[in-house]
Amino acid sequence: MIVIDRFDPRLDREALKEIFEDFINNKSYFFSHWKKFETELNKRVLDLQYRNSMVVAKENGRIVGWGTYTVFRDYLGNDRAIIHQVLSKKDDSFKKGIEEMIIKEIQLYIKKTLKLDKVYFFCPDEDGALRSVFMKLGVKKSKYFIYEKDI
Repeated sequence: MIVIDRFDPRLDREALKEIFEDFINNKSYFFSHWKKFETELNKRVLDLQYRNSMVVAKENGRIVGWGTYTVFRDYLGNDRAIIHQVLSKKDDSFKKGIEEMIIKEIQLYIKKTLKLDKVYFFCPDEDGALRSVFMKLGVKKSKYFIYEKDI
């Protein structure tokens, strides 16, 4: 049985590192390395809003997924939240509903705590598995597109 819990930086860090490394090699849209991720993780642990929003999925006491979001204020003064790609090992995430459970928990936190009614996600069109999760959750493709350019 999979249980959703809050991330504990003292107890969960090593298990998260293992998941992170598998995730970067097999599932991530963006490249990173552990030191860079750990630096950001340490900043979020010190910020009560972000610390409480980092969630883990545990199966038989073992961490199998981790998720969080980021809030940013746009140039018009509107707060917006992006739920990031859920970290999980490729082998653990297959048909277990880990991503779905973590996303639901983060959405609930955002709605209750931040009082926001909309969240955003990144997902390439080629990621059929995540798009399937989005379909289950009622997430629809936005009319807004993000473009990028190397400079």
